[in-house]
Amino acid sequence: MRQALRTFGRILAGHWPALMAWYLGGEAVHRVLIELAGVVGGLTTLGGLLLLPLAVAARLVSYVAMYLTVRPSLPHSRREDAGGAREFASATLAAILPFFAFYTAWGMLDADQIEFFRIASAIALADSGYQLDQVGDRGGLIGVGVLPVAVLVIALAARIVYLRFADRLPRGVVVFAVYAEVLWTFMLFTLVARWWSGVLAWFGEREVVSRLQVFGDWFAVNLAPVAAVWEAATWIVGIVIAAVIVPAAWLTVAGVVFGTTFDSTPGFSRWGSGAARGTAMSIARTLVMRLEGLWAAVAVIWRGGPLLFGAYVLAYALWALAEQSGTRGLLQLIGGHESSFWAGAFPLATLAVAAFAEPLRVAIVATAYDEVIGRPQAGLDTRPSGFDEEPGGHVVAALDVEEERPLGVVRQQEHREDAVRRPLDGA
Repeated sequence: MRQALRTFGRILAGHWPALMAWYLGGEAVHRVLIELAGVVGGLTTLGGLLLLPLAVAARLVSYVAMYLTVRPSLPHSRREDAGGAREFASATLAAILPFFAFYTAWGMLDADQIEFFRIASAIALADSGYQLDQVGDRGGLIGVGVLPVAVLVIALAARIVYLRFADRLPRGVVVFAVYAEVLWTFMLFTLVARWWSGVLAWFGEREVVSRLQVFGDWFAVNLAPVAAVWEAATWIVGIVIAAVIVPAAWLTVAGVVFGTTFDSTPGFSRWGSGAARGTAMSIARTLVMRLEGLWAAVAVIWRGGPLLFGAYVLAYALWALAEQSGTRGLLQLIGGHESSFWAGAFPLATLAVAAFAEPLRVAIVATAYDEVIGRPQAGLDTRPSGFDEEPGGHVVAALDVEEERPLGVVRQQEHREDAVRRPLDGA
């Protein structure tokens, strides 16, 4: 516990200004890109769709930067061979999928799209003279249709092309690869969310649902104890989600950013032993390697043990309580005003509190993660999540290269030249 407190204090003492700057920078870019995407979406929905994922990516980049910033202060997770733009870009690529999943599940993706639609529809309606039949393909309305599916397929195809020909492309193309990854992931979660909303709406219109609601109302009126048990169960589920699942999700995101690996489990990257070739096998290996990294990050949740995870959950709950109390106190300090005043003041007030709260959250999550990595029985380690230099001098993203040989093996064959790649753990 003393070690954890020292790590927590070291993070805040050494990195608080940088953490605050990264958070505020990410929020500012996020807000600007939402506005820009809305303006473009008012002219063409397709253009807005191509910009909107960058708003989510701005927050992703800020959190990746925050966690990598504190890494040198983590006694068990810092690495001498980590750091720089290569690690930053690779960590961002690895964190896209889990971050978007969390972002969607917690409703933040939906909030961004609602704001985007509000801005785009206002511009489109004003330009069309408030005639709906004149709006056409603009206004920012995102639905399950040809347009988002086409964007997803094209972005995924671009990502596959980069994956296959990365060693032949200029180094700067990696930026477009990251954008393609963000774009197709954004569209995938958008389509899944729209589809799921449609499924729930369909079920809500069924007669059996209405009968169940009537049946539940009858229980509430005639069997009060049963209704009380149901309400208590619902409350407990909400508490579990807020107090356990959310902290666990942030711990997983941190694990992905830091590049968590298993100490004893054989790497999935050895799958196939380099016998297969082609784009499909390259993609399959990349997917398997990312799933291995994600699974190792998820394993951080329980390999720390119940005592450590319980202490982390308690610290996170205290942080959430302090963050809510700080927001409420600041709003009360400002006092009552007209709704027009709060339209501009409320976002600034919440941002001011978050500027102090988010560095604390990062410090709590990073400290808990480092404590798990420091336990020998956890069987976990970290790797430098940088880029790999190909023999031709081209830089390609880690986890995005086609493995043609087993890792860490040097084959001494007279008539065959084998590529030798250092193990990911730097050993």
